[in-house]
Amino acid sequence: MRTRRFLAMMAAGFLGAAVLLVVANMLGFVGGGQTAGTVKGAMTAFKTTGQTPQQIYQTNSGSVVEIQTTFPGTYDIFGQQTGGGQALGTGFVVSEDGYILTNAHVVSESGQAVSSVTVIFKGSGSQGTQVEGTVVGADESTDVALIKIDPSQTPGLVPVTLGDSSKATVGEAVVAIGNPLGLDFSLSSGVVSATDRELQSPNGATIAGGIQTDAAINPGNSGGPLIDANGRVIGINEQIDSQSGGNEGIGFAVPINTAVQVMEQIKAGTLPQQTQSVDPYGDGSTTSPY
Repeated sequence: MRTRRFLAMMAAGFLGAAVLLVVANMLGFVGGGQTAGTVKGAMTAFKTTGQTPQQIYQTNSGSVVEIQTTFPGTYDIFGQQTGGGQALGTGFVVSEDGYILTNAHVVSESGQAVSSVTVIFKGSGSQGTQVEGTVVGADESTDVALIKIDPSQTPGLVPVTLGDSSKATVGEAVVAIGNPLGLDFSLSSGVVSATDRELQSPNGATIAGGIQTDAAINPGNSGGPLIDANGRVIGINEQIDSQSGGNEGIGFAVPINTAVQVMEQIKAGTLPQQTQSVDPYGDGSTTSPY
């Protein structure tokens, strides 16, 4: 099948660090039942042969984390510190030994890595647990990053179940779990609106196989899981297309198959050299206006 090109030139841009970054000197950028039928009300799209949004949330909320990062400032020619600040995003546990997937733009900005990462668990049985995280690696070309925490500080880690993003189909039900606008551990539901979208990464590279969804996604959802009706993660929520800066029902996720491939390369230390940043907006910037 011929791939449909869709370069997502995002008005609202990347959802995590880019939007919620608080700069010190105001930087210019920023298996359920067996019966047929459907669940009534807000869960109409979820057939009872799968899981309801409530069931998906109960199963996965303990594996989803809030990620708070601190960006270091820089010093001007007069020795005065400029820039810096904090950002907020989302991630999810992918292994019992403490690996967490998120977006690269949650833990880096224009190639500048964060100086600290705090991972917060608020799901069932782990309310309020905060641990220090380490950025193992980040690939801005695919907007995928890998964080590691000490599993001894969070005993009983339960990884999410990963799906196959190549099998995502238009119209299938999905949910997103994340921290939109700082409203931690929120759930939104919708469907896959389109597949095979070509997304634009933070450094201007093309991310193939993107998943479009109408599940509500807002700044702070970056790095969070897009989960199908069987409770399997099929994407990492990454961008929105918006005229207002908020959710307009057009969100995009990096396919989980791509994310897993990059994760394994990061672990093995074989990640290809980063694509050189380009200027996709033609205005001298290499990132979204947000």
